[in-house]
Amino acid sequence: MVRVLVVEDDPAVCDVLTRMLRRAGHTVRSASNGADAVILAQEQRPDLILMDLVLPMIDGLLATRRLKADARTAHIPVLALTARGLADEARARAAGCDGFITKPCAMEHLLAQVAAFAGRGDGGGGADDQWSQRVGVGTC
Repeated sequence: MVRVLVVEDDPAVCDVLTRMLRRAGHTVRSASNGADAVILAQEQRPDLILMDLVLPMIDGLLATRRLKADARTAHIPVLALTARGLADEARARAAGCDGFITKPCAMEHLLAQVAAFAGRGDGGGGADDQWSQRVGVGTC
């Protein structure tokens, strides 16, 4: 089981991603803006973050830079999610994203990326029961 933080401001997309990941056996928390994503990642330390790049408050690029600059969260793999295509890939990588997924994407591709990147962190932070029970800030 992988603890995934989904950062997506479109409620429909967030719902699809959350359901897909939960059906695959993962635990999911979500945030609908970059500021809440940074706070939630610092508090909960997920195994992986799926980060939309276009977000309110602070965008996914700045949120990723903040996460990678913080010793508590720098190890957590961040996969950029964008509908803008490969034009955003260089910017995402420069911000510290570890991978890149273009929306929409096939379920199999997304789950394969989650599996490939999930083991790259140090196993996260808090206890699994705390992760499962906490209501995330700014959920989508």
